[in-house]
Amino acid sequence: MSGLQPNTLYIALYYLGVFGGQRKYHWGLFNTSSRAPAGDLIHATDVPPERRRRDVRLDLMKETRPTSDPLKSGTLVCVLKIGSSPGKENIERFADRKYNDKSYVHLMDPRYLPHGEQEWTCRVWVKEVLNAMANNRVMKLPADVNTIEQWCNYTADRNVNYAGAKGQAAIYNDLSWMSAGSSKQPATLDPYGGGNRHYGSSPMDIDSSGRRYGSTPMDIDSSGRRTSGYPSRMEVDSSGRRTSGYPSRMDVDTSSTRRTARRP
Repeated sequence: MSGLQPNTLYIALYYLGVFGGQRKYHWGLFNTSSRAPAGDLIHATDVPPERRRRDVRLDLMKETRPTSDPLKSGTLVCVLKIGSSPGKENIERFADRKYNDKSYVHLMDPRYLPHGEQEWTCRVWVKEVLNAMANNRVMKLPADVNTIEQWCNYTADRNVNYAGAKGQAAIYNDLSWMSAGSSKQPATLDPYGGGNRHYGSSPMDIDSSGRRYGSTPMDIDSSGRRTSGYPSRMEVDSSGRRTSGYPSRMDVDTSSTRRTARRP
């Protein structure tokens, strides 16, 4: 039985793989209903093929996906409580332009890309939605979004051993994940390059631009699918199929227990 609390907002992190020697995750917001663990995964995902713009590498849109239990995903690493749910309608209000709120997050608009970011990704979108709700006093965050990002990566890296073990994702129903001991057990080093991320003296250490240590925003399909085992900027269509000559990839469905491999 899931330990998720009702009417709570979490950050959900799904394991994608190792890129450029660092682990990468798909980011989403999971908002539980009064009947937890049921709720909605709200995240930035692929635009359908017929609507995808060809002049951008990743074309993303906001998606709200009802989910009976997020722990059924075999790639979920951890769910981290941010606070009491501000209500699904408030999250949607700032996450989607169709609600006509002047403070909504302008996903994919380069004019609104946060300072220091190279492109819109699922991670950037999550941070901007949290910022918008905090700035409009819809909810109070436990820290600024850059600090939250640091601790999210730190906690996911320390719990990544549980990815693939369905129902074993780490659940944090308080803010204990924003501390140095935030893991079920220490993550072991990956012999294929997935070693521990460097955080400096603590996960809250950030560089002068306000960004986390490590590589640039992830080069992945933000629906949760790993588009390649390489960190290069390969071209993929919006269904997740590669269009360049790279090796095979692994599809990950964040709403189910299935994981399928595709080859050229």
